[in-house]
Amino acid sequence: MVKYLIFRTDRIGDFIFSRMLVQSIKNKYPSSQIDFVCSTYNSNYVKNFKDINKIYILDKYAPKLMLNNFLEINKSKYDFLIILDGKRRSIFFSLLLKVNNKIAVVKDFRPKFLLRFFFKKYFINSDLNSQFYNLSSIINYLDYKVPKKINYYENYKFKKISFLKKYNNFTLLHLDEKWFKGYYYPDYEYMDLKISNFDHLIKTIKKKYKNKIVITAGRKFVSDFNVIIKRNFKKKNNRIYISKKFKEKLIYIDKTDFRELETIVKKSKLVICCEGAVSHVTHAFKIRTIALINKPHYKTALFWTKHMKNISLIKRGKINHICKQLKKIKI
Repeated sequence: MVKYLIFRTDRIGDFIFSRMLVQSIKNKYPSSQIDFVCSTYNSNYVKNFKDINKIYILDKYAPKLMLNNFLEINKSKYDFLIILDGKRRSIFFSLLLKVNNKIAVVKDFRPKFLLRFFFKKYFINSDLNSQFYNLSSIINYLDYKVPKKINYYENYKFKKISFLKKYNNFTLLHLDEKWFKGYYYPDYEYMDLKISNFDHLIKTIKKKYKNKIVITAGRKFVSDFNVIIKRNFKKKNNRIYISKKFKEKLIYIDKTDFRELETIVKKSKLVICCEGAVSHVTHAFKIRTIALINKPHYKTALFWTKHMKNISLIKRGKINHICKQLKKIKI
């Protein structure tokens, strides 16, 4: 049995993408053991994949746990160690681990003497190529095959949402904190979404795509978004809010976590969102997607989305600008 230890201590979207490596390993060695080193945050998500044998937590604020995991990993005798997150903490943590075949993906950490001494092979995670290309390079180096049909959610336990049974083939509008200033990166161009122009956005989407609209939000509390919900919706039950104006044709689902969002995405026909983890989910389900990106970060957006066939990228900006772009997109 071939044993793999993969480092993925970053975001959930990054882990979803790395599932193509897991699939390529399992295609060649069905009985292989694949373990992951995760952060405290993404470990709660990764544990829902049945083909992941064990999860180690790498938390710099828990040195005792790090030491225990270090000792346990060394006892496990892994055949391959693969660092996908490119984090310095992952690289330093792995230096003294007893694994012969060490592979690393690096971006801004490039002391060649250190990498060549401790790692059998390292790859530069360059924005000049897509992430799909970079991960394919690792798979090809290992002499495995890049899956023709990538199933990101193979062996995954989806979260059931009983109240969503009667909703299907809707347009999902995911209004997370990336839409609102002060809740994400300060250098992003933010949409001026507020109570006065919310109707304009909804009417544009409704007229253009002619589907029932379901709205979800992110984990963070956003005051402007809260005002929009209070003024425009009335509560139907603990989780569902119905539009006062559009009735059942526009609903808001309250307090959705990421795993619930996956189930909601799976039942949708079209998704409008900011580019990120959600767009990885829509790609996995081959659902038509319109993703908002920051103009100065266009290359970064392509880095993650270049391989996606069902996605259209539009530039972030004022709501009027967003609506004009939405009207031009052919679905």
